Amino acid sequence: MKSQTFIPIVYQDQDLILINKRAGLASQGGAGVGRSVDTDLAEQIGQKIYLCHRLDKETSGLLLCAKNPQAAGKWSRLIGEKSVKKEYKALCFGKPKNPSGKITLPVREKGQPKSALTYYELEKTFAQEEAGGFDASPLSVMRLSLGTGRTHQIRIHLAQSGLPIVGDDKYGDFGLNKAAKRDLSIKRLCLCAFRLTLPMEGGERAFEIECDFMPADLF
Repeated sequence: MKSQTFIPIVYQDQDLILINKRAGLASQGGAGVGRSVDTDLAEQIGQKIYLCHRLDKETSGLLLCAKNPQAAGKWSRLIGEKSVKKEYKALCFGKPKNPSGKITLPVREKGQPKSALTYYELEKTFAQEEAGGFDASPLSVMRLSLGTGRTHQIRIHLAQSGLPIVGDDKYGDFGLNKAAKRDLSIKRLCLCAFRLTLPMEGGERAFEIECDFMPADLF
């Protein structure tokens, strides 16, 4: 067995296990995938696990898994019905014109434009002089939630809106990413699923983690 990195467990009960997935770890194994949650977590806890949803490999944060097929089916359905609230934070280049709002630009899936909806709220903007000597662009922390679930939707919507996510090598700004690597030592996609609210017995229960991508010298 290959050596694995410990996966932090945020919550678990007889049916569920909620983890904090690190950036760079795939959610699901497959051809060409070295490490993945479904294999590593199963080895860690000593039983098979079932993914209730997925996060992009380079996105960190809260990922809900089940310990049996029945629970997986139930929670996958609840997530599909949007009974589970997922919230994200992203570190972006630039500053939005409005402190909150929604992005409704279409996103292409399998070559076809599809309707898409992302809600955003500006949490904080760092002026150029605050960003650790980084002088290419102001940086903003954005809080986001999804009205639809298109592939890479948040990344595409922010890039389309002139707010590319720092470290996004697929949809972002190559020149700004290069400057961020040089001046802020940021070498990853700065997107994190930081809050998950579950409908549980007795009412909703929210789980929240600290995002792991923020440069320490911005605080």
